Amino acid sequence: MELRHIRYFVALAEELNFSRASERLHIAQPPLSRQIQQLEAEVGVPLFYRTNRRVELTNAGKAFLEKAYQMLDLVEDACDTARMMARAEHGKLVIGFTGTGQNIFPIVEKYREKYPTVSLSLQLMGTTAQIRALHGKKIDVGLLTPPVNSEELIVKNYRQVLLQALLPENHPLAIKGGPISITELAEESFVITPRAIGPGFYDTVTKICHQAGFSPKITVETHDIQTVISLVGMGMGVSLSAAVDTQNTGAVFRELKDTSVMMDIAIAYRQDEKSEVLHSFLDMFFDYYSMT
Repeated sequence: MELRHIRYFVALAEELNFSRASERLHIAQPPLSRQIQQLEAEVGVPLFYRTNRRVELTNAGKAFLEKAYQMLDLVEDACDTARMMARAEHGKLVIGFTGTGQNIFPIVEKYREKYPTVSLSLQLMGTTAQIRALHGKKIDVGLLTPPVNSEELIVKNYRQVLLQALLPENHPLAIKGGPISITELAEESFVITPRAIGPGFYDTVTKICHQAGFSPKITVETHDIQTVISLVGMGMGVSLSAAVDTQNTGAVFRELKDTSVMMDIAIAYRQDEKSEVLHSFLDMFFDYYSMT
């Protein structure tokens, strides 16, 4: 059974006249009659009553017509979906991002405006988890902290963020206001995400402290920056991070006056990825951040 059989059947079922149906289909009557006979032979029952004066649907034909409409609708939907996919207007995009990659939200908003039918999934995860998810095709693109050692991935730095001190809002250094010295944190307990989750971020934080002449006393490790902020707000320690929203968390950021450490943030995706949806996102992303 071919799609043309279904279309020929529907035309004849609606016209109930071979002459009008053949004109509508732009074919001669004999080929139309043969196509209907082939369809009936394949279905195994007559679909039409034929007389010299008229054509009528059998009960089987009426039932078949209902399903034929559904089949044609499905075919049209499939064609529409294929066209939308080719224009990157349909599908799903899964984006991983770290806590310091929250700047993803403006570009996501712009992408959503242009491609409203694409389903977006945003997943907060550490750099190591993102690399693993990219390799496993669990996410399509990641915003993470380099370095990334993988021949399967394309990794491009797209911005830098300035690290600041994160303090409980009732901490003496927070209360006095203004920038603080990194050395003033030498005796503090640190809350940080472990190296296994984000080695680039962890190494940057410990390097700043080592350059200031001390090793950070890491007393609490947790899996994401939001939990770090919550624990700092509870007075569990201090931390270093790129500034993010801390409203109503009990934690505040303070600039570091004797060090200026910028941390790279990168976008990563699979080398062999052919998804039109992903590449439409990358085009917009690179344009947004003026990357070449």
